[in-house]
Amino acid sequence: MLKDLRFTDYFLFTQHSLTTFDNCPLKFKKRYLENLKWDSFPDESIKRKLEMGNNFHLLANRYFMGIDTGLTRHTDGFEELHKWITSLKANFKMDSNAVYLPEYKLRMVTPQLKLEANFDLLVIRDGYIEVWDWKTHSGDDTKRGAESKRLRESLQTIVYLFVLKEQASLVLGKEIDSEKISMFYWQPYPARVLTQIRYSDAMHEAFREILEGKIRNILEYNFSHFDKEIYKKHCRFCEFNWFCNNESVDFKAIEEQDDFMDTLDWDSIEEQF
Repeated sequence: MLKDLRFTDYFLFTQHSLTTFDNCPLKFKKRYLENLKWDSFPDESIKRKLEMGNNFHLLANRYFMGIDTGLTRHTDGFEELHKWITSLKANFKMDSNAVYLPEYKLRMVTPQLKLEANFDLLVIRDGYIEVWDWKTHSGDDTKRGAESKRLRESLQTIVYLFVLKEQASLVLGKEIDSEKISMFYWQPYPARVLTQIRYSDAMHEAFREILEGKIRNILEYNFSHFDKEIYKKHCRFCEFNWFCNNESVDFKAIEEQDDFMDTLDWDSIEEQF
């Protein structure tokens, strides 16, 4: 059980680490306890999508900081990035009455919950806080309803909104009512809000119960009782597939998933950028 390990004294759970455990406790153990890294980068197609998404986040960060984006015709992927950032500028006109906090990180630590949230953008306006998250590679347009539901129920939504409400005083200098917090998932091209969530006290308490339950389950999990068959459907997406099944990652299967960007181990991959 993890509750006796030093791990519990310093580890901050993110949306990605919680999702990793949900998908496969053994993968969580290897990635976060044994500190094993992704040793073979995704194939070129996925690599390019990751790099394009990462570059768009960088451009958006510069835009909201009020500095030149640095995008030129010599930039790799210029045409697509230019479309995305032009769309962003058209849909997010800078408002002198608003405060913009791009690439903003919040952490919280209580005896039950140690969490970290990394926001693409927080917008503070008239005592309200908006969370904006960029999705440069969203799912099939014919599945909008399913995608909206998936995003609303995702651990990203749960972690981000919960941490923001708990730590709002660090952002605003005072507490804030749950109803004054909203979250938006936004796609730059074609520009649209994929889903919008208005927070509430009822959601906050439900999210607290979910997060406490998940973290308690991780800390008390007995890895000697791990049953690979229960989590087998995730094996082909996992870099540790070699260890468990002597098989490589099925990158084609990853790309066929509507949420393939979420199946990747971001905590590991982001270290390579």
